[in-house]
Amino acid sequence: MPAKLRGIFYTLGSAACLSVTFVASKQALLELSPLALAPFWFGIAFSWGIGYYLLQPHKTPLAQLKQRWKSLFLLGLSSSVANYFLFVNIKLGDPTIIAFFSRATTIFALLMGVWLLRERMSQFQWLGAVVAIAGTGVMTYQGGRLIWLVLALALTSSFFHALTSYIAKRNVTHISPIILNLARTLGLTICLGTLSLFMGELAWPSPHALLWIIGGAFFGPFLSYILFYKGIVTLDISQAAILRASQPLFVALYSYILFGQIISQRQFIGGFVILLGVALILWPRRRPHLPQQLRSSTSIAHGDAQNVIRSQDGAAHSTANL
Repeated sequence: MPAKLRGIFYTLGSAACLSVTFVASKQALLELSPLALAPFWFGIAFSWGIGYYLLQPHKTPLAQLKQRWKSLFLLGLSSSVANYFLFVNIKLGDPTIIAFFSRATTIFALLMGVWLLRERMSQFQWLGAVVAIAGTGVMTYQGGRLIWLVLALALTSSFFHALTSYIAKRNVTHISPIILNLARTLGLTICLGTLSLFMGELAWPSPHALLWIIGGAFFGPFLSYILFYKGIVTLDISQAAILRASQPLFVALYSYILFGQIISQRQFIGGFVILLGVALILWPRRRPHLPQQLRSSTSIAHGDAQNVIRSQDGAAHSTANL
């Protein structure tokens, strides 16, 4: 299977697995506060990761990890901030709506590519940014304090999620996906666990909530990010982002199957507009059209170069025969 196609499958699988987060954590948050849930959620995900790592035949040398400790620390810190706001948001709002709002991660990832990676945006991509923002407005048109608070929290969480993806992309060719995710979940467990203890919110979940946490931690912070990091080895962040934009569809499917929840027509239209905007943002740029005269000149130059190469090869072959 071609490497790029494999990356596409990895990223789509990541979107399907990550969608479980919005459903499973919502059930656990019926009993626990976001800070009480976080240490168990990511601690169990870290345990899943350790188990998977120990099964690998080849281990990452410790010296290599020491060289990248700053990047691993920033990865865990950025993800800690993003997930704290995500859990608070899930506690307040409907998981399907939050999943649609979280598409802002794609916009932030694109902007980081422009500013930090010096990527260029076409007119279609700028148009897509405007359309995506308009789609968010359609979804929040019903007003009310809670829905706008949910939007603000989603944007904050999305920014730090995009920053986490950027850090991972810069390091995924040097550090394996499993090590990246171990660093992320360990940082999340320590940071949010310390904050939970300091705020006096640390609490043991009930058996029912614990089952949701164990299952959600496997599919969400463990498996989905392993697949995502494997995907961005061969895909650009922009390509991975548009594939992950299918995530709300999985959330809507899970919410309907498990709880019979159906989003309103307005929310569906708004979500569709957001996805349309994201598609425009990530629309592949065509190569610039060359004038006929320039194409002819280029073709002549290419032909001359080929003649020179063939002449050199012939001379080399004659010399070799001597």
